[in-house]
Amino acid sequence: MTIRSKPFIASLSLVAFAALPPLPAGAAPGRPAVASASSPAPVAVDEAEALSRMLKGAATGQNTGAAGVPELLRSTNRPDSVLARACRQLNDALPIEIDGETRLRRCQSIPGKHVLFQLELTNYRGPMLDLASFEVNYAAPLQRNICANRDVEILTKIGVSMMFRYMTRNDRGERRVGDVYINAPICVSALR
Repeated sequence: MTIRSKPFIASLSLVAFAALPPLPAGAAPGRPAVASASSPAPVAVDEAEALSRMLKGAATGQNTGAAGVPELLRSTNRPDSVLARACRQLNDALPIEIDGETRLRRCQSIPGKHVLFQLELTNYRGPMLDLASFEVNYAAPLQRNICANRDVEILTKIGVSMMFRYMTRNDRGERRVGDVYINAPICVSALR
């Protein structure tokens, strides 16, 4: 659970997105594109796949520059379904080592555009943490670091809230160390 600031990485995805050719005339929102003999067939966009990359960036602190995901999530009438599919896709790639002390173990979508990330402290060498000391010593710095991530900023602006649940594991089982809540108002406050 190393606390450090993450530099913003400039993303070329917006430039690449702007360089795409315009949609064919028949490809209005809600209508399929009409393919002609000279144009290639349209490619289906899997919003859950793009959102899964963005959730991974939010959970690991690596900016993905997932351009277009907010529009995909806004344009669907079932955002919880898209978030659930995105978490399932991310779970297929887990566990992921975040740093020398933390591992991302699970992503879970909860109705209402909420996401729970379960993180395991793997090599934590400090004093035994309890919920109260975690809140006092680690929650605020973790909120600042998490909120500074561009993916988190985008997700919170479209109404997604996240909870980062830190756990430890030993021979007797798992123990919850603490939770870090993230939403738009928390990030505004944390980044002041």
